[in-house]
Amino acid sequence: MDTTRLRVSKTLEPLLEKKIIPVIGGFAGADQHGHITTFGRGGSDYTATIIASCIKADEVWLMSDVDGLMSADPKLVKNAKVIPEVSYVEAMEMALFGAKQIHPRSFEPLLSKKIPMRIRNTFNVENSGTLVTAMPDEATNRTVKCVSAIRHNGLIDVRGGSMVGAPGTAATIFSLLAKAGVNIMMISQSPSESSISIVVKKNDLDRAVNTLEMNLLGKVIKKIDVTVDVAIIALIGSGMRGMVGVASKVFGAAARNKVNVIMIAQGSSELNLAFVVKDNDCESVVKALHDEFNLANNH
Repeated sequence: MDTTRLRVSKTLEPLLEKKIIPVIGGFAGADQHGHITTFGRGGSDYTATIIASCIKADEVWLMSDVDGLMSADPKLVKNAKVIPEVSYVEAMEMALFGAKQIHPRSFEPLLSKKIPMRIRNTFNVENSGTLVTAMPDEATNRTVKCVSAIRHNGLIDVRGGSMVGAPGTAATIFSLLAKAGVNIMMISQSPSESSISIVVKKNDLDRAVNTLEMNLLGKVIKKIDVTVDVAIIALIGSGMRGMVGVASKVFGAAARNKVNVIMIAQGSSELNLAFVVKDNDCESVVKALHDEFNLANNH
């Protein structure tokens, strides 16, 4: 970042002082040895936020083909609305859980400088989009701001009595899967320690199961159950922090729609409550939660 800051200010500041607007290609850069390289997915947004941080910009606009961050996927929920304002942490959670238009790392350069970001639509300039800021206005601080879904994943349940009280069982499982190049998206462990549930991407499922069977089955693990097609549903919003009854509303809505919840995880940040359902229940549960928290009237 320091090298970049020096170079960017040296190149851009003289132009800005002359009121010339520089147009810069994103997505490409150079490593410390000067080799040209690319940033990967979401790299042009990352370029924009890095440059914004270097020139101490007042605001960054990311223009794409969506109106902003949405309260749910409009393909699943017809009355999904643009969320007017979110905090950086909420936006990062949304980026991790399905808001494909931004990569979570794009926010990093803005955090220390507290530079606000707007996510806007190139084809609908009347709409002011979503403002991402360090301190959102209290009025926008609803319990849940968005319901998102990551579809088509695999769920692995590993069980075994010898796992109970054996230090490092989880570490063994996770490091084996890491060596096999499997990304674990979500975990949940029963307090008795006799079972651990792991969600992985569908195309990692076979590799994950084979690795566990070959290395641990019959030793630490007695049984491996696999559910092939599951969706992770995540509710995101900093207003959930310390709010009593959010979980009961969530699971009440799921139960009324006769949806079985397979697994639950809530991080200690309380910004995100995530649970797993069968993929064919995904659409109905996202709609039900969008209604339950009245997100269509999200102003």
